[in-house]
Amino acid sequence: MVRPALAATRALAVLDFFAAHPGGAFSLSELSAALGISLASALSVLQALEDAGYLVRHPKRKTYELGACPIALGDAALRGNPAVDLARGRMAELARELGTETVISAPAAHGDQIVILSTDGTPQIPSADIRRGQRVPLVPPLGQVFYAWSPEGRTESWLRRLDGVDERTREAVRAHMAGALAAVRERGYSVAVDGPARVELGGLLQRLAERPVDADALRAHFDAVAAELAGSAYELLDIEPEREYTIATVVAAVHDSAGAVALALTVNGLRRARGSRVVEIGERLAGVARAITKRTGGRIVPLVDVPPPPRQGS
Repeated sequence: MVRPALAATRALAVLDFFAAHPGGAFSLSELSAALGISLASALSVLQALEDAGYLVRHPKRKTYELGACPIALGDAALRGNPAVDLARGRMAELARELGTETVISAPAAHGDQIVILSTDGTPQIPSADIRRGQRVPLVPPLGQVFYAWSPEGRTESWLRRLDGVDERTREAVRAHMAGALAAVRERGYSVAVDGPARVELGGLLQRLAERPVDADALRAHFDAVAAELAGSAYELLDIEPEREYTIATVVAAVHDSAGAVALALTVNGLRRARGSRVVEIGERLAGVARAITKRTGGRIVPLVDVPPPPRQGS
């Protein structure tokens, strides 16, 4: 595989940082520190992006912010991904109706990450807070809808992404996720409960968004917390109708024409909902996902026929 040009990688890192901070304006030194790029290299990248119209520099404050050119790029991307455009309207309606946050995400970096494409509303619980444009490591139990219809080999590869955990923990995660993936396939949506580990994971994601330079240093901690989530009945396998739950996420999948999961639609952060209400929301969300799948020519294929996720991003 050809190694990406360093300047291109740095330019993408800058654009990703601005995508995760909508409306933000940052100085050269702030961007250099957050991204781990030397001042001279950062200045070179910023000047190139400014010259191309992707960034603008404030004449007095000397800070950089997104320019107009990314708007055309985003519009072109939406035209090429009609499922995202359809999902945005439906998920905005759902956010208003439920009084919480809804999220649209997709696999990126050859399936190694999840990128947050769109958010609407405000989550009812603070631990569920995420950012549009944020990239999240796709490690168990995160993103199980992207693997619920995958063959065993790909699922095992996903499970092995948990670095820095012992074999006993890995086996506990594997055992729980086998049941979780089966439950997602059977009912058509995922339900994850909130808890202390989820709060800690949210804090780590916030640190990753603020300082991408710390990603490698935080990865072992992130994997350990993710493993704790997966080993603590994170996925709600049996929903009791009269019991009350604090729900971290309800997630359904939109499939593309090849049967791969192209998008995850998420209802994010529900405070104290009865099991019967959780099922109602899950079925409603799954119905939205199926409708978008059908309208955009997607299909759900048998488990053994599912191809890898589409390669989006870098």
